[in-house]
Amino acid sequence: MNFHFIFNSIFRLLVMTTIAMILSFALGYCLSSESHNESIAADGWILSIIITASSALMMLVAWWMTKKPKDESSSKIETKKELVATSTIPWLICGIYAALPYIFCSPHLPLEKALFEAVSGLTTTGATVITDLREIPKTLLVWRSLTQWLGGLGIIILSFLIIGRSGGAGRTMVGAESSLLSHDLKERSLKSLIRNLWALYIALTIICAGGLWAFGLSPFQAINHALTTTATAGFGTENDSFTGFGTGAKLWTMLFMLVCSLSFPLYLVLMNRKKKTKHRLQELRQHEETRWFLIIAATAISAVLVLNYFDPVGQPVIDALFNVISIATTTGYAAGDYNQWPLLGKELLLVLMVIGGCGGSTAGGLKVWRIILWIRFLRSELIRAFRPRMISRPTINKHPVDEGTFGQLFIVFTTASFFLATGSLAIQLFEPSMSTVGCLSAVIASMFNIGPAFAEFGPTQNYAHLSTASTLMLPVLMILGRLGFVFVLVLFSRKLWKHY
Repeated sequence: MNFHFIFNSIFRLLVMTTIAMILSFALGYCLSSESHNESIAADGWILSIIITASSALMMLVAWWMTKKPKDESSSKIETKKELVATSTIPWLICGIYAALPYIFCSPHLPLEKALFEAVSGLTTTGATVITDLREIPKTLLVWRSLTQWLGGLGIIILSFLIIGRSGGAGRTMVGAESSLLSHDLKERSLKSLIRNLWALYIALTIICAGGLWAFGLSPFQAINHALTTTATAGFGTENDSFTGFGTGAKLWTMLFMLVCSLSFPLYLVLMNRKKKTKHRLQELRQHEETRWFLIIAATAISAVLVLNYFDPVGQPVIDALFNVISIATTTGYAAGDYNQWPLLGKELLLVLMVIGGCGGSTAGGLKVWRIILWIRFLRSELIRAFRPRMISRPTINKHPVDEGTFGQLFIVFTTASFFLATGSLAIQLFEPSMSTVGCLSAVIASMFNIGPAFAEFGPTQNYAHLSTASTLMLPVLMILGRLGFVFVLVLFSRKLWKHY
């Protein structure tokens, strides 16, 4: 194991976390908010920054002490073990240190709830244990939003950008965490790809914030909600989420939730000036995942609007539309209580939670491309049952899929089902007073990074009433869903750590 490489990665990550803390404190200090707690909790922030910066310094010393002489250094240090370690450590490190402001700043959350809030932010889940957001210091509200924004494209992608490593193994790790398809990572350097993705991400955030401000939100509200909208994450500044905002803000937010649920590499292709307009339009037409995501979303919207029309106590059309798009993109905002919808409407939302957005986006869920490939894989196997000599290789976005992808799909669906079943049973044991629907939906919302669920965990509720055991279990499921089930299983492979 190359500890020099690992210590270097942790050091850089802690430096990034320290800078993010300083930025959150500065933004919270500069932005005023009449409807929120104006305190900045300076003592708690100073303590959090000092601890994080000191830890970074310790990692720097450890990195220096494990440095090998030039003649003993290997030209290629990124073995599979190092890459797995540097892809896992960010979630552990950032989860722990991101919890510090919640512990040291008012209302001084207990350790388990602080970890829950931090991991929920970093994984863009959006589930919260905070009961009254108006009592939270505004600096801490900015921190909640910023952690989600950093987790939007992935802590691992950010760490790879900082480290500046490329190569086949690096592409594999980035692809595993971000759900990028293999052909999205070809024909361009990894470092250049990630730099362009982050440039696009920042530009979308700025445009989103400007629009929300123009539609009546305060600068404090606009910046916070822009950070969490582009991350399709769901943390907000108001106890009633988007219910109290105007129609213009809701429509603008719906647009950006949809935009950020589509493949970011596709946007880079469409903006590539070197390609002719004809080729860019052809690429857009051939992108099946985008087409099917929009079809699924449009179908769900139509069904919910029809159900809402015949419901005597149905929501306003804009609110119903907003809730469907929020769930389909795994953002987790709410405009009203969809817990009151008819059973069929809630079942549709549950299906949308599981499916999620497109690969290479900030959305959670299984991803649309996995659903498409799974259906095509089943169809090809059924055909082969009657025509065994037939060779069929399914495609996605007009690109043939590697044979190993189908094995990974099987593992993903099987592992997701296993953790869904065991997680639901576990939380039911931990929370005997909770309904089965509530426990099941809470596990789904955690695994697929949605946030609000149904019943006791609906859009007007939160996760503050959970026991300590459940509060610690659900963040684990959040990380499982965010990393990808295949990658998590690799961590427990003895063969990897022994031979690779």
